[in-house]
Amino acid sequence: MNKLFLFILLMLILIASCSREMKLSASDYEWMPYKGNETLIFTSNKGDFDSVFFLKKDTLWGFPDAQSIFAPQCEGVRIFCRHTDSVIQDKSIRYLENDFCSIQKSKNGHTVLKVNLLTKDAVFYRLGPINLDSLNKVTPIVLETKKNRYKDVFVINGEDYSGYFRDRYDFVTKIYWSKSKGLIRFDKKKNAYWELTN
Repeated sequence: MNKLFLFILLMLILIASCSREMKLSASDYEWMPYKGNETLIFTSNKGDFDSVFFLKKDTLWGFPDAQSIFAPQCEGVRIFCRHTDSVIQDKSIRYLENDFCSIQKSKNGHTVLKVNLLTKDAVFYRLGPINLDSLNKVTPIVLETKKNRYKDVFVINGEDYSGYFRDRYDFVTKIYWSKSKGLIRFDKKKNAYWELTN
């Protein structure tokens, strides 16, 4: 009886440990150009500047259906950063730590990009992730900034499903994402924009 119980227990453990790994592909990694130790310096067309300091790049495993026996494990890569607090209105500067961007394999096999842009006077509101399958079908544009020319740029619009984000002073209307360099520009209302200068 003990041997039968032990055999059944071992088989259950073996079956439970046979979950699928949803790994990022080489083409998925092309959307994450950062090493994790960079400093991004942005200058606005109004003469202001701000920096985002990357702290580390980390590979994470998510378990979207953690209670299921055969739940997939989904690989993700995330950049953590230190950024200016976007809420402070006076001249003081305060830095916060957060994630900046990530690519993540979802349980259905799709890969998503998330950009969590938080800087001085700027927040990129996006309720859902950006599906890379959709972006891969779009032809990239060429964007010329004051410092560089990029030939692999994708424009991603901010979202305002709630109806009141667009009225905020810090609302980012769109970001410009280069596959080779990452975030290179973001636009705000009233023709204000910030460009990567390094």
